[in-house]
Amino acid sequence: MGSTSDFEDEQPVHNVTLSAFWIVASPVTVAIWKEYCSATKLAMPEEPEWDWIDDHPIVNVSFDEIMGLDGTDGFCPWTSQVSGLNLTLPTEAQFEYAARGGQDGVAYPWGDVFDQSKVWCSGSDAGDAGKTAPVIRSSNISRNAFGLTDMAGNVYQWCFDLYAPYSAAAQTDDTGPKSTPSNCHCLRGGTWKYNNLGYFRSTSRDRGGANVAIHTYGFRLASGAR
Repeated sequence: MGSTSDFEDEQPVHNVTLSAFWIVASPVTVAIWKEYCSATKLAMPEEPEWDWIDDHPIVNVSFDEIMGLDGTDGFCPWTSQVSGLNLTLPTEAQFEYAARGGQDGVAYPWGDVFDQSKVWCSGSDAGDAGKTAPVIRSSNISRNAFGLTDMAGNVYQWCFDLYAPYSAAAQTDDTGPKSTPSNCHCLRGGTWKYNNLGYFRSTSRDRGGANVAIHTYGFRLASGAR
């Protein structure tokens, strides 16, 4: 996990052992969030400037809204109850492993060379990225070796871990620190708004406050060891 790039927050490269886990093939959509709001009598988040489109990833949702504040409210507790599965956000380690498609050291979900045709971002060959895109597209779709879409581009995706510098120590099923001064959580994958290829690398990291909800942040679900 991590890289030897010029980005200090991706250093040092360190070994992480993961137990088997599941990760959903694409980000959670507007349609699914609408079902959640209807079932729980909650209002939809603030609508983005392109309006709600059912097969696009949900945006403008915070970590706190996804995970819940007391373990009972929030999207993940609701969808876990409905599905009968223990669904939550992926850890950073799970997201990075999944993004690489099981290929150690590859720079991007599709390989080592940046390919604008495989990522939904500003200036991309995949199309006009002035907004999000459908999570399953009939054309210009890129799936990595695990069959996952949008592990780079479309929306930044919340991870379970609090954001902190890496340790060089080997870890097993790491879930990040228990607390940090900033209380920021990790985000992975880059977003439709960016055009700098560095943001779409499988090791790239960003962070956001737990109560921050903006039009470039979305998420996907995972289930497994914690």
